[in-house]
Amino acid sequence: MSALEEILARKQRLIAASDAGRYEMARRYYEYQARTLMARKVSNFFKNPLVLAGLGLLALKMPWRRTYKLGGWAWRAWRLLRTIRRFAL
Repeated sequence: MSALEEILARKQRLIAASDAGRYEMARRYYEYQARTLMARKVSNFFKNPLVLAGLGLLALKMPWRRTYKLGGWAWRAWRLLRTIRRFAL
């Protein structure tokens, strides 16, 4: 092989490696974006004033025994939502 052919072959290998790296980066980005989209939808749902008013009304109408259980569940859900949003933003 002449020096020019070696340079062309190396150039083609570098281009192929660059394309593979670019494809891998794009694939990982779209996988990450799909996961964060679901977290954004959930967090936006709980930011809705109607949802917040409904949860407040539900908390007011529940008997006290059930309210304590509901509060524990709400607290766990809130912590989970904060964890999801931390990775989503």
